Amino acid sequence: MAFLRAEKRTVPAPGWEWWLWLLHRVTGLLLVLALAAHIIILHLAQPGEGIAFDRVVARLASPPFLALDTVLLAAALFHGLNGIRVVAADMGMGRRSLRALSWWLFALGLVGFIYGVYALLSFL
Repeated sequence: MAFLRAEKRTVPAPGWEWWLWLLHRVTGLLLVLALAAHIIILHLAQPGEGIAFDRVVARLASPPFLALDTVLLAAALFHGLNGIRVVAADMGMGRRSLRALSWWLFALGLVGFIYGVYALLSFL
């Protein structure tokens, strides 16, 4: 039975690939830390209190939480969509097709970000 062997991972050469590689790791770390903070602050710090819509709206209307949620929205969109691009590249997608996919993913991410910010601003 033949098994697929993964190539040895290396850091890409300086350029766009390097920046995408670096941002993918930074956003992944940011998302893990944000998830931990979310669980600690919103669920463990106030035991026994249920989640009420009016408190959620008040929290989302505050500028610090609005800014944090906007940053997390951008990080989640970038990390997820860049992950799709990385998987496509690892599967051997051609250079030209990968470039087209990258532009489509960028457009999708931009639309998703605009829609998400619009939804967040509705709480103001």
